[in-house]
Amino acid sequence: MSPIGPVKTRPHQLKWLLLVGVTLLAAFFRLHRINSLPPGDGYDPAFYGLDALAILQGERPVFLTTNFGREVLFSYLVALCFAVLGAGTLAIHVTSAIIGIFTIPAVYLVAKETFSSEGSLLAQFGGLLAALTMAISYWHLNWSRSGVRAILVPLFAALTLYFLWRGLRTGSRCALVGCGLFLGLSMYTYQAARLLPLLVLLGFAGAARSQRSFSRNDVANLVLVFAVALIVFAPLGHYFLTHRGSFTQRIGQTLVLDTSQELSGNVRTLFDRLAGILLMFSIHGEHEPFSTIPGRPLLNPFLSAAFFLGIGISLLRVKRPPYLFLLSWLGLMIAPAILAQRGSVSKRAIGTLPAVAMLITVGLLVPYDALRRWTTHRLSSRSKVLSRALLIIVVAGLIYTGAVTYRDYFVIWGQDPNLFIHFEVGLSAIGAYIRELPPEEPVYLSPVLPEHPSIVLHSELRQNVKGYNGQACLVLPTNAAHDTTYVIVPGDDTNSLDLLREYFPQGGIVDEGPLHYRKPYFLAYRVPAGAQVQIEPSHRMEANWDDKIGLLGYDLDAPTYKAGGTIHLTLYHRCLSEMGTNYTVFTHLLGPYNPSTDGPVWSQDDSEPCRRFYPTSSWDVGEIVIDKFTLPIPAEAPPGDYGLALGFYQWPTLERLPVLDVAGQAAADDVVTLGQIRIAGPE
Repeated sequence: MSPIGPVKTRPHQLKWLLLVGVTLLAAFFRLHRINSLPPGDGYDPAFYGLDALAILQGERPVFLTTNFGREVLFSYLVALCFAVLGAGTLAIHVTSAIIGIFTIPAVYLVAKETFSSEGSLLAQFGGLLAALTMAISYWHLNWSRSGVRAILVPLFAALTLYFLWRGLRTGSRCALVGCGLFLGLSMYTYQAARLLPLLVLLGFAGAARSQRSFSRNDVANLVLVFAVALIVFAPLGHYFLTHRGSFTQRIGQTLVLDTSQELSGNVRTLFDRLAGILLMFSIHGEHEPFSTIPGRPLLNPFLSAAFFLGIGISLLRVKRPPYLFLLSWLGLMIAPAILAQRGSVSKRAIGTLPAVAMLITVGLLVPYDALRRWTTHRLSSRSKVLSRALLIIVVAGLIYTGAVTYRDYFVIWGQDPNLFIHFEVGLSAIGAYIRELPPEEPVYLSPVLPEHPSIVLHSELRQNVKGYNGQACLVLPTNAAHDTTYVIVPGDDTNSLDLLREYFPQGGIVDEGPLHYRKPYFLAYRVPAGAQVQIEPSHRMEANWDDKIGLLGYDLDAPTYKAGGTIHLTLYHRCLSEMGTNYTVFTHLLGPYNPSTDGPVWSQDDSEPCRRFYPTSSWDVGEIVIDKFTLPIPAEAPPGDYGLALGFYQWPTLERLPVLDVAGQAAADDVVTLGQIRIAGPE
């Protein structure tokens, strides 16, 4: 039985309690209002949601080909969260938030291990301070809540390098196996992690340099790490070998280097990129409002000063392995941000975050430790006051950092009304709305694409949804057996609702979407089953292209035009049979001989229907497609009568669809000539 009295807390127990407190603080930042901020999923997070649904349905990918090619680990974790919380935006953001929370103790471990040989405050408190810095980092907070796979890189970098340092320091084979395990798994996270093997090699090289030898045992340890990593990487490696180009596909799309340029030009480009990225730490940040307050640096003034001071101290101590390794970590993992010309720089450089937190720790603790040691040799009260003042500055700076991070994220950035668009809240609402419609009810969207991942995810993979662009065309069903719903975004489509009221007066608006700037983001117009379309082209004319496409007539905006003007032509087509081919519509203005075309063509407008928004392979039998074309009239066109001709061809063969006569036989000409128009002199 223990004696009665206060229970003393040992120093290592106190550190663990403090780490728990820091982790809980990080959890507060990353989970606070997670159900409403960010307010939606956005394009990339929605793709991870679709991946997760496919995984829950039995698919087991090792690499994802959609959305420019992506690693799979994050999608599997989202699937796990879907299974617990249900499919949706919340589970996607909770997944990345939990990863962000687990990164905090991982940074503690790698910092504690890295600084263990320093014999100073760095060894005692370096891990805790680095973890606290990550916990209150605005940079890490943003990506912890954004729902993208890049957030895995700091976690796996920290764990890989923790086990590396521990294995090198203690000789533990178990630690080295852990290093290889997390190194192999990191290849399933994000492209930036592909640099971690080089960092592991640098760790071995640094250890050999400090020991001034590289023994057989060191060789065996190096082989062990990479053997384990290769075993874990093997499924993905096999995929890359059997799918040539997939490994470098995304890198090639974003690479800033231009092979057509001279070497000096590319070197200058890289130096400019490096200078811009260094300025982003403390002077001005990126301007993508999706991930930050536009222009906000990655670090606030306090952390920025500590970061660059930490770099300076590390350069002075570069012969000591921890500092050389931190500088190498920073330099190597910042490379993706330097080499990529598109995308968020803060996301591509996210692998540097643990190193940045540790360099900030160096910049804060080393000067204070030096001043504390100096004051212990002096008895004057002034020297003690100076030491305490510096400690107060450090503590106040950390409190200031936490307060500013909360204000910048939850108040300033969180109240930006444009987050509605950046995170595509309206598109998610459209998906959720059409999910609730009867499954047999046809749905038309304008001008958003039904293939958008936010719509597909929130509609729960609904199939009978079709999209068109109401600014260029209108799609009308005829004799529909079920109610038909049009979901229109009036801010982007100013035509469809008025035309629907004209052609289907039996219908009406039945619902509205969430408000954006005090106006509904979308309006739902329902056409009742069996409603007859009331359509009347100004020029009725019938034509038949191979029993696939019919012409009902056309509209012209004027009977007479002037040279230099523009002809606005509206065509009314009907789908006669299902088509598996996409055909291009051509419209020609024909007149006297034109020297510039060496023929009668004076103007033309070729396009897939609806400016490619509604290709012929999407048409359903009986649908009427009202399509708009514009033909600019050259200023040099002579006055006189001109003809309008149209037809269909298949790209790239240019093979035209034949025109059928009334007997159903192929006509002599595959072009349908509309009525003549008159062109007067120039305007």
